Amino acid sequence: MKTIFLVLDHGLALAYFLETDLANLLAEKNARLVLLVPEAMLPLLQDKYSNPRIIFESVRDKQALRYQKCHCAGLQELFDHVRRASASRLIPLTYVDTHRRRREMEARGRRKRILPLLRPLIGLLRRSRLARLLFRHTLQIMFTPHIYADLFERYQPELIVCNTAGWRLDQYLLREAKRRGIETATVIVGWDNPSSQGLPGAFIDYIVVWSEIHKWEMVAGVDWPAEKVFIGGMPLYDGYISRKWVMPRDEYFRLHHLDPHKQLIAFAATALSISPNLHLVKLLSEMIGKQTLKLPSQLLIRLHPNHFKTSPHYQEEARAIYEIARQFPDVHVVEPKEVPGGFERYSGEDFPEKGSMLAHCDLLVTIYSTMVVEAALHDKPFISACIDTPGGWQDKFWVPLHEVPGWPTASRVNRAKAGKLVLTPEELRQALDDYLSHPDLNATERRQLVEAELTFLNGEATRRTADYLWSLACGDKE
Repeated sequence: MKTIFLVLDHGLALAYFLETDLANLLAEKNARLVLLVPEAMLPLLQDKYSNPRIIFESVRDKQALRYQKCHCAGLQELFDHVRRASASRLIPLTYVDTHRRRREMEARGRRKRILPLLRPLIGLLRRSRLARLLFRHTLQIMFTPHIYADLFERYQPELIVCNTAGWRLDQYLLREAKRRGIETATVIVGWDNPSSQGLPGAFIDYIVVWSEIHKWEMVAGVDWPAEKVFIGGMPLYDGYISRKWVMPRDEYFRLHHLDPHKQLIAFAATALSISPNLHLVKLLSEMIGKQTLKLPSQLLIRLHPNHFKTSPHYQEEARAIYEIARQFPDVHVVEPKEVPGGFERYSGEDFPEKGSMLAHCDLLVTIYSTMVVEAALHDKPFISACIDTPGGWQDKFWVPLHEVPGWPTASRVNRAKAGKLVLTPEELRQALDDYLSHPDLNATERRQLVEAELTFLNGEATRRTADYLWSLACGDKE
């Protein structure tokens, strides 16, 4: 029996393995799976899953965070800033540069002076493969704790699989594994991860990506050996293809108090670290409330996971959106379900909700979120509303939305002409009317987009990924 560690430190990663058949397929191959999950989630998961080959352990998130905050914390923070802003200039760096600007703007005290001084080092790392290699070796030497030694010794894993490439606290576990000579792999769960996270935070042997595009970003951008990149597609989206999560339309409409005789416009909010969403919600609500669209319509708003964080401006915008929904009878908000263990958001935990929204809406409005790919997979028209807000967050970094179309994933959507980009309220109204009246517009381009971004569209991504990870655990590197 082979032992595989699966490091699942957030909701989308848990869904990737547990809402698909991926974990079960691995267990059926005579694998013992040790799932390292946030400590707060342990009781829930241990009660829910009873497969004797699936064991749950704490990912030691508290200990890892304590190490990050207590062991040369200031130096680690500087290294992480440089890492996040660095990748080869062979790939588009518009997003990672936005992150650099944000960190510099929000820095306080001495960091306000220090972070700009790191730009030459960031520039060197963007130009030099050797510099990137030395930088990662420095991380390995300086910041490898011994948090997981007892787990390694108890289970003796053949393979460790993470859902990020050391971009989060998993970096410490991966570095410990490297020191012990244990093979490691990562799976890409986020569409924009290869172009937005900078350099890997640890040395990792293998990676599973969605597409040739992802493979190019990892090989050209962060020097991953091409022979160690496997194109497996996106297992979670097999569930969309099979429609296993979709509620009946009448049931879904009753759940959200929707009118079955009106067109349904879905709005997916963007991350608030980019820009406020409130002005877009107001625009859409007023168009619907004043009946300025050609067809009678209603709006269903899906908040962003950041809306459920403790930051005041996140919470203020959420409250304002709820207030708008109270003012307009045809404006509704998807209510998040309370998830035990501190996952008070709906990101990776509510695929029946999201899958049903995409199946039953008439079109999606968002700002180039991953949901444009999901909408295209459902053959639903989508609009990227990059209408600038009159003002951003007071004393907080924000991005004028007209900059977003230049980010890597957004620029690919634009090149594919799979949806409509709107920059003004009048363009938004016209795009809504066009798609509501002619939902087949850009259908060919939508199909081409998902073929390029997801690769496998017949439900085979889960099994391909399981077979590959099992081959790694068995030592078959071909």
